[in-house]
Amino acid sequence: MGFQGKVSKRLLQGVLATVLVTTSIAGQAGEFNDLLKKASGGDVESSLMAGKQMLTGKLDQVVPDQMVDLLEPLAQKGNAEAQLLLAKAYRSGLAGVGKDKKKSFKLLEDAAGKKGKLPEAQYELGKSYYMGSGTDRNLIAAYMWTTVSLAGANDNFAQQAMEQKKNLAAQLNPEQLKKANELALQIKDLYLH
Repeated sequence: MGFQGKVSKRLLQGVLATVLVTTSIAGQAGEFNDLLKKASGGDVESSLMAGKQMLTGKLDQVVPDQMVDLLEPLAQKGNAEAQLLLAKAYRSGLAGVGKDKKKSFKLLEDAAGKKGKLPEAQYELGKSYYMGSGTDRNLIAAYMWTTVSLAGANDNFAQQAMEQKKNLAAQLNPEQLKKANELALQIKDLYLH
């Protein structure tokens, strides 16, 4: 095969690769649009799945406030997963949502506590107390919520929660650590059963 044949073959391979990538992106956009249609029809699971896709950055473009419009009604009705997704978006300014750390913290409180009881939200609430994000920094509360989250931790955040708990334990004196463990037990008994 001559030089011209090699160039033509490479050019054809490049064009095919571009078509495949474009088709894949179009397919993802089509799937996302299908989720949005189902969500607009009131399908809660589709709303949550679309919110997760927006939050993880798997979409090329996110329309500003689209995530809020999609998940805010669910969050207001007490859907802990919607509250968690919105809290993550507000804390970091993701998915076309402006940063609002106080709003993030409030959503995490709802998703983690009496209403939601969502372990990942409990971990994220502990993280907010640890970093002082949307609230005053409070290492005892951070340790308490992180400890509570580990009872229901899954692969998505368990390793990070264990690491956070270890780091927090190293920063607390024995009396503070004892108090944090007592509070974690009280939270479990009073609110989470």
